[in-house]
Amino acid sequence: MGVGKTTVGRLLARRLGRPFLDGDQQIEETTGRTGREIAAIDGVPALHALELSVLLQALEDSSDAVVAAAASIVDRPEGQSAIAEATCIWIDRRPDESSGPGEEHRRDVAPNENLERRRPLFEDLADLVLSGPGNPEDYVDRALAFLHR
Repeated sequence: MGVGKTTVGRLLARRLGRPFLDGDQQIEETTGRTGREIAAIDGVPALHALELSVLLQALEDSSDAVVAAAASIVDRPEGQSAIAEATCIWIDRRPDESSGPGEEHRRDVAPNENLERRRPLFEDLADLVLSGPGNPEDYVDRALAFLHR
């Protein structure tokens, strides 16, 4: 959360001329609730199940879309398989390194709560890792260079 997936995803989709799908937005449109509300009322496992469901649906509906997906998708084998079949660009950055504003849908989580557990999964599955200094435009330029190699 808070690493710039939505910002980078929107810019990348625009520059590629492709649709952009945001998992958080899809969840809100489907349930009428934010991820924060779902986690508080139904529990974090329910939120993570929805995040995976939204990703799988997005990939099924639009194979050419740029999709901003929650990191929790790597926690389940179905998510890992879906990522392995798609082109995965992982933004490996702490939320405090991001310049983006906070958003209401985000739940309260310690910044590195799950990062260390998920890091090896993303390192194995990602086709490209965007990390280190840079603004969203820099990240998009790096992603485009990778995709057009």
